[in-house]
Amino acid sequence: MPNRALRCLAAVLLGVFCLAFARSDTAAKSMVRALLLEPGPSGWTVGLLYQAPEGSADSAEASDGIRFAAAQGSSLERAMQNAESALPLDPNYRLCDHLLLMPGGGWDALRSYEALVLERRCGRTSALVAACTFTCARLSEETEEGGSLLTGLLQTLKQARKASPRLYEAGSRGALLLPVLDLGEGDAVLLPEGLFLSEQEQALWEAEPTAAYRLLTGRGESFAFWLGERPLILRRPLLSVERTEEGSFAVRLDCQTGPGSAAPTQEMLDRLGSVCSRLLAERWAAGQDLLGLGARQALALGPGAALDPAKNACPQLRTSVKVY
Repeated sequence: MPNRALRCLAAVLLGVFCLAFARSDTAAKSMVRALLLEPGPSGWTVGLLYQAPEGSADSAEASDGIRFAAAQGSSLERAMQNAESALPLDPNYRLCDHLLLMPGGGWDALRSYEALVLERRCGRTSALVAACTFTCARLSEETEEGGSLLTGLLQTLKQARKASPRLYEAGSRGALLLPVLDLGEGDAVLLPEGLFLSEQEQALWEAEPTAAYRLLTGRGESFAFWLGERPLILRRPLLSVERTEEGSFAVRLDCQTGPGSAAPTQEMLDRLGSVCSRLLAERWAAGQDLLGLGARQALALGPGAALDPAKNACPQLRTSVKVY
C-alpha cells in the first residue's frame, strides 16, 4: 500500500509539473502565427501576426484574438527585435506556420530571413511562404479599429497552404512560385496570379501559367483554366513522364474534374497540353528542369547522356491531359 501511494503521488506531481511547463512555454507567451517581411531602401519592416495569451493561443487551429504589431529597423535582426518588443509578452514561434513576403521583397529577403532563423533559432524554416500586394503600413491602417481582417488574413493563408512552398525549399529547389494575397473590402483574398522567385528571376505570373506550374508540380488542391466560357477545374493530378525511342519526352497528366467545372472537350484538353508543354520549355530555357528530364535521360542512357538546361537545348515535349 505505501508503494502504491508513493506511485500515485509521483504521478500527480509529474502531471502538475508537465502542466506548469506547458503553460509557461505557451500560454504565458505571445504566440506568433505569421511573420511579415518587408525590406525597403533604408532598412526593414517586420510585422508579427500574433495571438495574445488570453486568446487560446496554445491551439494550432485557434484564430480568435489575432493581433498585429510591426516595427522598423536598420537591419532585419533589429527590425525583428523591435517588432518583438511591441508584443505584450515574449514571443513564441512554435505556431509560426506562415511567412508573408511584402512588396519590395524577393529572393534575397527570403534567404536573409532563413539565415537569421537558423542563427537566432527563432521562427521556422518549415514556414509556408506566400506573397502579398499590400504593405505593413496599410495593414496597420486597415486594422486600427479592430475587426475580423486579421483573422480573415490568417484563414486565407491557411487556405493557400497546399499551394505554398516552404521556406527551406528556397535552398533545395532554387525557385519558388508563391501564392499572392490582396486586401479586398474588409477581407483578404487569394489572387489567381503567382509570384515566381529565383536567384535570377522575380516576376508576377498571370493566372494560366500559374495554374499550369502548380498542376505539373502537384502544388495545390484545384487548378482552374479558362479555355472556354466556363472554367475547366482539375484536381488530383497524377503525373507520368516517359522517354520515347526518338529521344523526346511524353508527359501525361491524369486528373479529375472538380465541382463547377465545365465538361472538358478534347480541344480543351489539347490546348491545356500545349500550355503545359510551352511552360516546360520556357522554364528549361530559363535554366529550370521542372520535371527532372535530365536525370530521366541519364537513368535511361547512362550518366554521360544527362541533359542540363545550361548546356543542352530543351528536348522535344508532348503533354497530354486525360480526365477520368
